[in-house]
Amino acid sequence: MRLRALDSIRGLLLLQMTLDHFGKPISSYLFQCFGFFSAAEGFFFLSGFVGMFAAMSKREKDPSASWMRARAFRIWKYHIISLASLVCSSILFLPALVPYFRGILQHPHTGSFLSALLIHTPTWLDVLPLYVILMLIGSFFFPRLARGSVYKIWLLSFLVWILAQFGIRENIHALFPKWINHGFFDLLGWQFIYFSGAAIAAWWKHHQKAKTTPLRFVQSISYVAIFITIFLFLWSHQWISIPLPSEFWISREHLGPLRYLNFIAFALSICFIVRTRPSLLDFQFSATLGKHSLEVYTAHTILIYIWLIVPKYVHLHMPWNIIFPLFACFLLWLLAFILDVQKQKHKIL
Repeated sequence: MRLRALDSIRGLLLLQMTLDHFGKPISSYLFQCFGFFSAAEGFFFLSGFVGMFAAMSKREKDPSASWMRARAFRIWKYHIISLASLVCSSILFLPALVPYFRGILQHPHTGSFLSALLIHTPTWLDVLPLYVILMLIGSFFFPRLARGSVYKIWLLSFLVWILAQFGIRENIHALFPKWINHGFFDLLGWQFIYFSGAAIAAWWKHHQKAKTTPLRFVQSISYVAIFITIFLFLWSHQWISIPLPSEFWISREHLGPLRYLNFIAFALSICFIVRTRPSLLDFQFSATLGKHSLEVYTAHTILIYIWLIVPKYVHLHMPWNIIFPLFACFLLWLLAFILDVQKQKHKIL
């Protein structure tokens, strides 16, 4: 059964990411507004969480999780089509985009090949490749999570995340030419947020199936999570007179330890609300966006590139730098609404 509250949350995350990526002045208020984390963590956590629910519901018909590989291939196609369209546009009629794709334009054969392998990912085009890789890895581990190997797989993911905190990624990148852009997010670190979402979903479903749901334990954890969330929110906004933590603890690139703790506490707080009062997070407009997250995120990337090349007197001055981001959000909702209508018509036919 599809939970509309989860679609709604995903839609809100997409809107926040869009407004963050359009920059100031809106991003000054939205970026990391809940603590030492951003909307990106929520996007990957929710992907793992919802993906695990889907894997468990499809386990009997598709025990090898081939649907995840099919989904990964679909996302890869969206990414490649977006990349090819933007590169061609930079060559033909949008020369202002050239700096963002210089690696491919200067090394067309190698750049295209490495882009297809998701090794080279130009700026703003690194999230979908990361999602593709995580889904491919997940197609191997999710069936095992569904069979009950929750703690083993979570521990393995945890150990990989620990390695990420000590610069393993940089050593791997040193093997490639310097012009290659590997994307901002460290796969070794960010896989942990994805598999944490999947592990929590699997743990919950296993207890539900065994009819041993530990409600008192879950409630206790939820109250602790709410307390941690409030404390770190106040700290991140310097409403508590404690020096801010160093970059190691809140690293966005490697998913630092305090950043992970802050997000997980926040996510568990949201899970508590969804479990007890799902109507509080059920918004039709954002649920429509969430149901078509792949198309919406892809379109958002195109809009961001368009925004980057508009004249500076528009880009940097009010009211345009408020009107345009809000109009972009409306366009994304309109796209999702049209896709939703088409989907409903297809069901009727």
